[in-house]
Amino acid sequence: MIKDRPGFDLLSEERIKAALKTDLLGNRVYAFWSVGSTNEFAYRRALQGDLEGVLVIAEQQTKGKGRKSRDWDSPFYKGLWFSLILRPDIQSSQAGLLPYLAGVSVAEAVENLLKLTPDLKWPNDLLFQGKKFCGILSEVEFENGKVKFIILGIGINVNQKPDEFPEQYQHQATSLRQNYNSRIDRAELLAEVLYCLEQNYKSIATYGLNEIVSKWKKRCPQFGKEIVIMQDDVQVQGQFVDIDDNGCLILQTESGATKKIVAGDIRF
Repeated sequence: MIKDRPGFDLLSEERIKAALKTDLLGNRVYAFWSVGSTNEFAYRRALQGDLEGVLVIAEQQTKGKGRKSRDWDSPFYKGLWFSLILRPDIQSSQAGLLPYLAGVSVAEAVENLLKLTPDLKWPNDLLFQGKKFCGILSEVEFENGKVKFIILGIGINVNQKPDEFPEQYQHQATSLRQNYNSRIDRAELLAEVLYCLEQNYKSIATYGLNEIVSKWKKRCPQFGKEIVIMQDDVQVQGQFVDIDDNGCLILQTESGATKKIVAGDIRF
């Protein structure tokens, strides 16, 4: 576990707890120098009975995971790499809507703290000018037709400079620092993300997840427009007309028929 060291921008348990503005999220913190994957650690803790709100965060991930088993570059001291244990009272069919909750919350936090407005890209990316700075990965355990728990993993490129990304990612990756033109306090940013996430998460009990999806659509520049989706080697084209109750993208093809897209990558 990380301990405080004066003068260092380290995300120790003590520093995180001092910055937090939440009641639920971060009620217990596991803070590591390095871990294989925060999602994997959080999943194990959830199976062992850890309560909702647990935060697992690392200065570095050696096996950071993205969607479709892709790697997520998680260098030491540069970003926010963390996972949360959530135990929402929702049906299993609604689990696909939780990443929208995370996307909206990160966007709101960045807007509140840095006065920057990122774009949301289906299914789980946040972008500036077409370059990705945040990805979201959810992993779910089901029981009797309901969500037993969900691990919500969030990776945010915070303080990387352009040449600090691996060469193969430099044309498609960015960081908050590159767009804000100044170094960012990661503890302050983490606290704002968790605050926004907690407020939106609590709102589910009153407004349901449809309100979150409505917020997400307003921040997605591709919504309502013609898009191309790649599914492995298959290309599908049409108008992005909706998100259904399970989190699937609804595409209207040239013939007027609608097609449900469960997974894929949008191409501009």
